[in-house]
Amino acid sequence: MGCCQCQGIEKMFDKKTALKELKRYRKKGPQKTTRMLLDAIRKNGIKGSDFLDIGGGIGAIQKGLIKEGAANGMNIEASKAYVEIAKEEAHDNGIAEKVKFRQGDFTTIASDSDSADIVTLDKVICCYDDMSALVGLSSGLARKIYGVIYPRDVWWVKIALPILNLYPRIRGSSFRAFIHPTKKVEEIILGNGLKPYYYATTFVWQVAVFTRDG
Repeated sequence: MGCCQCQGIEKMFDKKTALKELKRYRKKGPQKTTRMLLDAIRKNGIKGSDFLDIGGGIGAIQKGLIKEGAANGMNIEASKAYVEIAKEEAHDNGIAEKVKFRQGDFTTIASDSDSADIVTLDKVICCYDDMSALVGLSSGLARKIYGVIYPRDVWWVKIALPILNLYPRIRGSSFRAFIHPTKKVEEIILGNGLKPYYYATTFVWQVAVFTRDG
């Protein structure tokens, strides 16, 4: 991820935005696609697993996985404001000892030592310009399950993209959203030895879970 995109993420996903998202989460719970992802992972088995949640935001997936029996995990998040809010939320929910936090660009700070039974990216692929680096590294770290939520590359979503990117421009942010080709994303994941397990779509998003034999 380029420096401009990193700076854009910090400005776009600030404390005000994080608190707004947290307020919604506390009132309504995880978003529909996040629930879909968690349900699919749960059916494959979570108890005793560790996880790596990339771009974990306010911690919805982290809380969901631990609630279903995951032993512990890591959140690597590019936004400093979101890391701070997620830490507070983990503390308030009594799971602070089970979740570790690191702030920074995943593609530059992660290594083989960050491998986990479950690796998740909830609406993160669309925030990265270098999709190949992100998906290649993250899917390679998944020992058992790899779950992602990212935009569908269909015409109605592509038409909306310039409009969505107008907002950060107005805010003076260098952040941009991306719609990466589904075929290329899947080729990288399958090339890392994972197999399709679950796939579903909403009007905008696709939710996919892959598993590794053994």
